[in-house]
Amino acid sequence: MWSFEFFAGTTIYFDEAKSWQFATTAFYETHTEKEDIDIRVGDILTLEGGLGKSIMDGALNVGAAYCVQWKLTDDDLGSDGNLLGGGSLGKYQVYGVGPELVLPIAIKKKLYGFISARYLWEFDAKSTLEGNTFVLTFLFPIPSRSLQ
Repeated sequence: MWSFEFFAGTTIYFDEAKSWQFATTAFYETHTEKEDIDIRVGDILTLEGGLGKSIMDGALNVGAAYCVQWKLTDDDLGSDGNLLGGGSLGKYQVYGVGPELVLPIAIKKKLYGFISARYLWEFDAKSTLEGNTFVLTFLFPIPSRSLQ
């Protein structure tokens, strides 16, 4: 099967110094029929983001992160649905919130990237598993940026 994901995001700053911010990204995922079997996975909408505050002159960003995910359309089990017990797997949903830290990697007034650590406690899951998620992200702009 092929999956296609379309996304868009934005950041809103609440003060002139851009020390308070809210960011969100929306992802829409759709799928083709699975190869050699008459099944198509339903479409999924995911929103991720958070509210943050830059502290220590921008050396650290702390905040509250969130993630929500909804299955918008049912899986289509087609004529092969009987192999899986028939019926529908149903639409699911899950929500998550937790802390996030973002630390810039800078040496001698040059920005080389960012390290982000996010921990989410999931809740109110329906028709899917519920647990906790830890995400560690590294971002490296190419080329590196001057901080002057």
